[in-house]
Order: sequence, then structure tokens, then C-alpha cells
Amino acid sequence: MIARTITILAVVCLATLAFAQVKKPAAFYCKYCGHKASSVASLTASACIRHPNGPHKGRHALYEGSEKEKYTCKYCGKQFASIASLTASKCIRHPAGPHKGNHVPAL
Repeated sequence: MIARTITILAVVCLATLAFAQVKKPAAFYCKYCGHKASSVASLTASACIRHPNGPHKGRHALYEGSEKEKYTCKYCGKQFASIASLTASKCIRHPAGPHKGNHVPAL
């Protein structure tokens, strides 16, 4: 009887601790410019400054990879601290030609 009561109390304590932990809200990033949004709907609702069709000629697109310490270019392998810094510069090995397109994040 006492062992069962202690087990129940331990489970209740663990459940309380699990609810007490503050979870970080999910962040969603644009694969073209690195713009951060709190939901997919708010991300895709606005125009992107680095869209492949031109500045503000298309909407943000969801980056489907996970958050990482370093982001790697899909074409040349160069690493950057954020998607925004990755997509800000031109890639020497871009399929359109050297320096004809920005770096693209690898998943």
C-alpha cells in the first residue's frame, strides 16, 4: 500500500515538472531569405526580398530542415551561422553559373 502511494506521488511530481517546463515556441524560416515567423501562415503571407523571381515578386517559402548551429550551402558546402547570412551572398557553384544565384540551404 505504501509503495503504491509513493509510486503515485512520484508520477504526479514528474507530470507537474513536465508541465512546468516552458517550451520554446516553434519558429518557421524562409528558405530564400531566412525570415523568421511564428507560424507557416504568417511566413507565407508576405513577400520575400530574395525570391528567385526577384525582390517582392513571390512569397516566402518554408525551409523544411531543422534548426542547426551551422547551415550549409547545397551547392558549394560553405557554412554560415544563419539562413539569412547563407542566402545573402552569391554562390560560386550555383547551377545558373558562378555568382549568378545565392547560396541555397541544404536540408
